Amino acid sequence: MGIRDLLRPPVFADEEATRVARILHTGLLLVIGVLAASLTIRLITLGAVGQWVAYPILIVIFGVDLLILRRHVALAGAIFLITVLSLGIFGAYASGGVRSPTMNFMPLALLVAAILGRRALWAGTAACVAGVVLLLVLEVLGRIPPPLAPLTLGSTVSGHITVLVLFTLCASLLIGSLRDALSQARDNERRATVSAEEAERARRTTDDVIDSMIESVIVLDERARIRSVNGAAQQLLGYTALELIGLPFDAVLIEDRTASAALLSSAMVHSERVYRTKSGESVPVRFSNAILRGEGGTIAGIVCVASDIRRAKEIERSLRQAKELAEEASEAKSRFLANMSHELRTPLNAVIGYTELLIDEADERGLQRSRGDLERIQSAGKHLLGLISDILDLSKIEAGKMELHLETFDVADMIEGVLATVRPQAEHKALALRIKVPEKLGFIHADQTKIRQILINLLGNAVKFTETGEVIFTVRQGMREGQLWIQFLVSDTGIGMSESQIQRLFQAFSQPDAKVARRFGGTGLGLALSRVFAEMMGGTIAVHSEMGRGSNFRVDLPYLDPTLISSSGTARPDLVARALGLPDVGALLPEPAPPRRRAQPGSRTKG
Repeated sequence: MGIRDLLRPPVFADEEATRVARILHTGLLLVIGVLAASLTIRLITLGAVGQWVAYPILIVIFGVDLLILRRHVALAGAIFLITVLSLGIFGAYASGGVRSPTMNFMPLALLVAAILGRRALWAGTAACVAGVVLLLVLEVLGRIPPPLAPLTLGSTVSGHITVLVLFTLCASLLIGSLRDALSQARDNERRATVSAEEAERARRTTDDVIDSMIESVIVLDERARIRSVNGAAQQLLGYTALELIGLPFDAVLIEDRTASAALLSSAMVHSERVYRTKSGESVPVRFSNAILRGEGGTIAGIVCVASDIRRAKEIERSLRQAKELAEEASEAKSRFLANMSHELRTPLNAVIGYTELLIDEADERGLQRSRGDLERIQSAGKHLLGLISDILDLSKIEAGKMELHLETFDVADMIEGVLATVRPQAEHKALALRIKVPEKLGFIHADQTKIRQILINLLGNAVKFTETGEVIFTVRQGMREGQLWIQFLVSDTGIGMSESQIQRLFQAFSQPDAKVARRFGGTGLGLALSRVFAEMMGGTIAVHSEMGRGSNFRVDLPYLDPTLISSSGTARPDLVARALGLPDVGALLPEPAPPRRRAQPGSRTKG
């Protein structure tokens, strides 16, 4: 430990302990200096005995200072006080009694006791009084021994001066420390006042913010009694703040009697609850609460925030009623469409049938001028019949009555029937109809009617929206995750579609472009029904198109192999696919791409 460490006062977490340690440390250093300086004078005035007495005192004082540096302030103070009292009492006993100059150590001991605190002061005062009384009694009884060294004027004066200097130095340190403590206390008081004012301003700001909130805020204490409320809560409940403060929360919350305890036992609650107003009205609220924690994590209270949702409840009831009315209207519409479609199909079939008979009769009689008119009547009737059939299918779907009718059929025969329907339209527009169908498609078990309708819609649209070029129809079969799938691809070199048109493509009665809709016609039902049919059968429809570059539709449908249905169940789809040489349908065409042939610009709608 260097000299700088000896001169540096110790610092403690407690300000009072730091102040006491600093005074004792500084005082001890001064005492050491004064005693060391006075040794020279005392070597002359005292004998050899006096010299040897001073050295133990210096050693004790130095040891006490080391204890202070080791942060043993209380022990060091007690040793220092005992040392000073011992010097005063035993020094007076050895040097003439109460008239000895060492009695001046008594006030110094009281000063040291005052530095150490109230308890030390009381103990030091009692020791000083007891020591003086003991010396007086011994002196009266004549038991005071003769002085170890004769009292001379020099020794007396030097003793008084030494004690006076020590007392003055300790008193100065004590007074300075008290002034510092007083100044620090005043600074702390000012800081505390500023902090209190800032806390009060923050509290007022918080109160103003809470009071200005639209939501009702109620603060409860740890017993679930109302501690404070804001203006919104008073307005919602119809109470004043004075009427609410002190009431149990159950007085305004319509719950069971354990509701408050349940709130206090939960960290946070978000729910719908009901408040009771002063007039007895029940108010539904959207309720939230949060626990307030005090020292040690104890529950200090709870903050309850609620919003009046009566208006929201009314809107919800209105929406529910509107939804029920809309559902009833939709159901009535579906019933009307189904009934009307059914009633219209019967006379239309008669018109179409009689028209065919008239066409045959006109051919027999050679009335070629009448044949064109009859064909137009037949075409319009078939178009109207198809429209009515689409509306009937849509009404069945909306009513939830559309069902799948699975049957075993030859895929090649079904495709040939579809092409027979579409081929005349392509030939009329001089379009090339390219067919890519495997030689052995075989039989499948699925809903033939819906697959046929999907293909007719896709091929019919491809022919309708293609002025020049070609329409490509491709069929593939394969496996996907142990399931047999069939894939149909319809590509054209028609006018194509934009991205925004593709997004509306499968919506019922949707026409992305009114101009082209007037040009090509169509109701917007075909693709909507095709998508629903594909999804009903567990399949999908994907489309890729570009303006002026044509469109590409891809239909993936799962199906059952008839041999698996008729057999005992021992056959496996993967073995059947391997025997037929079917590939993995997932790798056939991951993303449909349109043909590269340019066509006339324009836009596209659904047929």
